[in-house]
Amino acid sequence: MISESDLGRRNFLKTAGLISAASLPLQAARAEKPKSAENPKNLIFLVADGMGTGTLSAAHFWKQHTEGVDSEWIKLYSDKTVTRSFQDTASASSFINDSAAAGSAWGCGYRVNNGTINITPDGKKPTPLFVHAKNAGKATGLVSTCSITHATPAAFAVNMESRNAEEAIADQYLEREMDVYLGGGLSSFHREDSNIIPEFEKKGYAYAEDRKSLKKAAKKDRMLGLFSEGHLPYVIDRVNDPAFKGMPNLEEMFEASLDVLSRNPNGFVLQVEAGRVDHAGHENDPATIVYEQLEFDRCIKVARNFMKKSPDTLLVVTTDHGCGGCQFTGARGMGISLPEALDNIAKFKGSFSSMGAKFKETGKFDPETFEKLTTIKASAEKAAKVEALVPEYKGWFSAVVGHVFADELAQLTGFGWSSHNHTAEHVESVAVGPGSEAFPAFYNNDEMFGILREVLKV
Repeated sequence: MISESDLGRRNFLKTAGLISAASLPLQAARAEKPKSAENPKNLIFLVADGMGTGTLSAAHFWKQHTEGVDSEWIKLYSDKTVTRSFQDTASASSFINDSAAAGSAWGCGYRVNNGTINITPDGKKPTPLFVHAKNAGKATGLVSTCSITHATPAAFAVNMESRNAEEAIADQYLEREMDVYLGGGLSSFHREDSNIIPEFEKKGYAYAEDRKSLKKAAKKDRMLGLFSEGHLPYVIDRVNDPAFKGMPNLEEMFEASLDVLSRNPNGFVLQVEAGRVDHAGHENDPATIVYEQLEFDRCIKVARNFMKKSPDTLLVVTTDHGCGGCQFTGARGMGISLPEALDNIAKFKGSFSSMGAKFKETGKFDPETFEKLTTIKASAEKAAKVEALVPEYKGWFSAVVGHVFADELAQLTGFGWSSHNHTAEHVESVAVGPGSEAFPAFYNNDEMFGILREVLKV
């Protein structure tokens, strides 16, 4: 049985999970890749959760059409110092992973079963990457548009039998004391029976609950920011609903975390997740997934600007798996042009999820609101069909809308979808900065841990 020590700096390529005998020559070739004379002091790890290549392409097309420039992700490919890789995303229990298993592969170097966080199939609890970094004297931070106790950020810092035990994850955050926690998830900290936020404040964390208090908290050495009961609202809802005016966006949380963590003379490790790209993929919501991906793309620019001042920073930009299988496609006989499709998407003013919240309040489908938010006119017949199908879909309003209005949505936006679930596709991964040459052109997700420990010397 492989022990945690076997995943050390010199042996990480030899011990990656699920390596077949036929792949060993390839592994040996990777191990011989020359290393940089310099090692990074800092790590910025950007994750667009659930991003398939169709989502990446859609955001790029949007930038070209609306701004006349390439997306920040595509701009990376023109940088000769960038290492571009393809990543296999399987878990120990399935060739289609979930975010807990995907994050754990990065976070501890093992492929674990879906639903678990840094717990191996045989019950071991390997030390997570950010705990190693903390023990080496580096500052540590987690940022997400999901609940900060959600699977991806948690996978860098905790060990948990179930990803759903978010209150227990919050407790372990308090115990392990990463320096920055920013995102949603207030309900996991301020509970009906207890409130552990004061316990964080006793340990020196400045607490933030909106954009204004975030700026103030960033002047301290530790920071806890919780900006929503659960996940942050989708970008398309945040920009169109005045109720969310005081809520920081992902770039603002990212920049605030850099202000705090960069004060550490030993460097830092920071994970920033656009977690709701995945949720929009599950819901087959074309406008919402484009807006979520564009917010993530802007974070790449934030990272690159920081690297100009701190060139001893390694930047990794990747995703854990695809979701929804979205593509601009010629399916359903649509004759729409790409520019027209993008213009139509720009007219959307709300997510399917926000419509679902209104439906939950009334139990009625409102054609007027639906048209206002999507420009799609709903007949009385289709409105009745939505209402009839919501119970069958166990209340999943977004999936019902995608099903009932599939033809209209496809013809209007040019988007096609393969499912409401995760996909098994290999995914893009980009590394730039000192240590980036250590990434092979193709690797399994559980190799990331060893690569990062090796180049960061933690």
